[in-house]
Amino acid sequence: MKKILTLTALLLLTVSAAMAAGGPENKAKAARETVCFSSNIDCPNCVKKVQSNIAYVKGVKTLDISLKNHTITVGYDPAKTNEETLAGEIRKLGYTAEKQAVKGGK
Repeated sequence: MKKILTLTALLLLTVSAAMAAGGPENKAKAARETVCFSSNIDCPNCVKKVQSNIAYVKGVKTLDISLKNHTITVGYDPAKTNEETLAGEIRKLGYTAEKQAVKGGK
């Protein structure tokens, strides 16, 4: 009985330590950058084309396309992709991708 209690306590301690070290939620928040590109997108079909391709690029977490402002804002995991790769993927689709300042100072 004493061994069972000891093992249970050890298991609980291990699980608690693992959760305190940073679960998946903390890693997801920490690993995110945002970049905004001005682009020559000018119609709803352009938006659909970009959405259906860029959203599936490895590392892309969020995608916001403004037809009115001609911008493509991408939230991404810097461990999996970077600004140059994202710009290249947009250019492969036939659109311009010039980096812009993101609201909030980035």
